[in-house]
Amino acid sequence: MVREDRGTWHAVPSERPGVLYDWPVDPLATATDGILRAGRRLGARGLISAGEGNISVRLDADRLLVTPTGVRKDELTADDLVVVWLAHPDAEPLSRSGRAPSSDLAIHLAVHAARPDIGAVAHAHLPASMGLTLAGEIPDPAALPETAVLLPRLPFLSLGVPGSDELAARVAAALSEPPAPLAAAVLLERHGAVAVGRDPAHAVDRLELVEVLCRTWRDALLIRVARTTIGTAALGIVEPSSPGTDSEGR
Repeated sequence: MVREDRGTWHAVPSERPGVLYDWPVDPLATATDGILRAGRRLGARGLISAGEGNISVRLDADRLLVTPTGVRKDELTADDLVVVWLAHPDAEPLSRSGRAPSSDLAIHLAVHAARPDIGAVAHAHLPASMGLTLAGEIPDPAALPETAVLLPRLPFLSLGVPGSDELAARVAAALSEPPAPLAAAVLLERHGAVAVGRDPAHAVDRLELVEVLCRTWRDALLIRVARTTIGTAALGIVEPSSPGTDSEGR
């Protein structure tokens, strides 16, 4: 049997055809790479600014890897990430750079405890979602084909104190309450959204879908208001023909 050392890791026989052995997956390295990529993606999409947003990954039954507070999530390094304990809230968080975990840590702890089936949680202050909820608008995911299929349930939570145990408990409950399928994202009043997934990329996919829904809902509202205010002719909008009529209205 082939065995080699790479630090503390050992090669193991591979079950893949034509491959002699594989390196075991390092959960910490995989989680770190996933969080760093997700943070850069959120920044590139314009879904976070300054030190906003936070991401976590479940390492095992007892530990999470989370983003730090007060740092841009699209400029993180591996040393910035923080290991925290799910079952031991009094245990000291570990970060190679000495950084403290996210100020929204309570949300991550509560959601991972309520949803052991997920691998990651992501939260971002999605601009369109904050604008809509500030105006009292709550979009319906059934309005768009993709959200209707991929996010059929999108609970809305009224404003809570960021970082509070009370808000964390409501977020966890909204993401774990039946019926199936369980909600994969929750919309927060004036505070963006929280999404879950099998890994950070999957959770960010869902945040992006929430923002697409909110942008589309906002744009539709603006067009309706403009149409009512200045009329369809001034906007150059052509009203759709009724079934059975031609371009002359016959």
